[in-house]
Amino acid sequence: MSRPEHLAPPEIFYSGEEAKKYATNSRMREIQTTLSERALQLLALPEDGCFLLDVGAGSGLSGECITEAGHYWTGCDISKDMLEVAVEG
Repeated sequence: MSRPEHLAPPEIFYSGEEAKKYATNSRMREIQTTLSERALQLLALPEDGCFLLDVGAGSGLSGECITEAGHYWTGCDISKDMLEVAVEG
């Protein structure tokens, strides 16, 4: 199974409209929250707040969990539109 970014530029699959749909989809939000919370558990970070780099940050759903856990983050992503949704969020 091919990943979308291997088939065409990110603007095709992650346009502004698609990025907003992704960020507001309740199922995607649930999945990203569950995965992010588990990742933070596995990292066993100190409670005084760490700075994390979120590679493939997309619309910032994982970043929301990072912030809620008391940490700081910077995200990067292949899709400019996804990052714009993250900044708006």
